[in-house]
Amino acid sequence: MRVVGSVALCACLLLAPRAEASAARFVVSTARHTFGQPPAFMPDGRIVVAEDDKQGDGQQIYVSKLNGSRRRCLTCGQSAPNGVPQPRPQGDWILYHSWTNEYIKLGSPGFGGMGSMLWVMRPDGTHRTQLTGLVAAQGSGEGEDNYHAYWSPDGRYLVWAHLNWNFVNNGGDGKWDIRVARFVVDRKGRPALTNIRVVRAANGHWMETQWWAPDGSGFLFTETYGSAMNTELFFCRLTRAGCAITRLTNDPAWDEQAIFTPDMRSVIFMSSRARPGFYNTFSNVAADLGLPADLDYMLVLPIFEASFLQPVGQETTDLYELDWKTKSVRRLTTDGNEGWIIPEFTWDPTNKYLLWTELRFRDGVRAQFPIDPVLQAEQLAGYLQHPQLPDPNNTNALQQLPLDRRTRVGKFVP
Repeated sequence: MRVVGSVALCACLLLAPRAEASAARFVVSTARHTFGQPPAFMPDGRIVVAEDDKQGDGQQIYVSKLNGSRRRCLTCGQSAPNGVPQPRPQGDWILYHSWTNEYIKLGSPGFGGMGSMLWVMRPDGTHRTQLTGLVAAQGSGEGEDNYHAYWSPDGRYLVWAHLNWNFVNNGGDGKWDIRVARFVVDRKGRPALTNIRVVRAANGHWMETQWWAPDGSGFLFTETYGSAMNTELFFCRLTRAGCAITRLTNDPAWDEQAIFTPDMRSVIFMSSRARPGFYNTFSNVAADLGLPADLDYMLVLPIFEASFLQPVGQETTDLYELDWKTKSVRRLTTDGNEGWIIPEFTWDPTNKYLLWTELRFRDGVRAQFPIDPVLQAEQLAGYLQHPQLPDPNNTNALQQLPLDRRTRVGKFVP
């Protein structure tokens, strides 16, 4: 990747000493109620989440108390699936991702693929409004995807990753870019996006947006960089020209989900580092061979599926903390040792703890590297005693594989 203009990658950051990022311990426990992926907080402490109740409505957005009580569907009646909800900091709107009104669909709305558009609704599920994919001037439509959108801390802006395969109307070439837009509500209460601009231009690399900095100066994002499918974390400080970029990680592992600590002294992120698996093997070989990242828009789907969406040699992940000043990194969790994958996570409204829902293939189905033949045979025999019956309403063969799921709480303690 060539860097020009106001975009600069500070290589000196990579030479910082690797001391501990914080003296506080990170303690993890399992929540009593298990949510879908990913749970997000309303300002009043309620949870909004995308889940499939298997009752015929498909994946919809639900709101409930933290203990799972007083649960109510907000999008039932809208064509499924609807996913990845994000409440506005003011609590007056909920952003979500949907395939509604789209014909070309792939993957999952909000997580990547094709066909996902940005929508908002009131916290009671009313005033559902589509924000992207309305006019060609917005650069959205059939064959495109808008995903992993986040509100700025003041609720005035949205940032999201945009994929463009729409070569009929919008000159698409299958590459990602990153966009920021102003969220407005007119006098009649109708929401819309204005001043949509590309702040990170398409370059063939895979990109995904993460959380904003608490001071609103910019946002974290993931981009493959240096060699094929080498995912690294960056910070975009917004400027008139787009992004002034700081590189945060330098490791061949999969570094992705990221959020600042409330005091902005650290960044907490998810990584597959220090774990053997298909992705880490591929990334290291690609680096040794000098394969560039320019074609990652063609590689990301098959490599991701082989690395995370099948049970043999599957990568697992854990949370890590990166000190903003020294760029030193320390590991916070060890759930990956037991086969868990930690995806998106968020702070509670009081900023006292992190919440996330992690998943893994069950024992007997999962075959982690390095494979222990004796243990694998024992686990398989145990699973075959009580195999999971297939869901007759689900035609996705991959989703028929049995998954464990649990919601976790993590907090720093002195």
